[in-house]
Amino acid sequence: MLPGSMASLRHIHRCMTHREQVVLQDGRKGQIVRVDTRFPDNETTVSVWTETPAGPGVAKVALRDVVGAVSDKKTA
Repeated sequence: MLPGSMASLRHIHRCMTHREQVVLQDGRKGQIVRVDTRFPDNETTVSVWTETPAGPGVAKVALRDVVGAVSDKKTA
């Protein structure tokens, strides 16, 4: 994934299946635990298990807020 680009739904499901960590647009990192898509709006919400200073929690974010897998190489 290129910096600033969002992940595709296919990429999100691959990351969830392989239990890869993802990075969110705000810099948080976590593991995808659930993906919900509403029809006919085609709006996707991704639930990500994250660690915060206050402790672990689940963040529900829009698909566009997931940048990609932590292990993805970023090119300039």
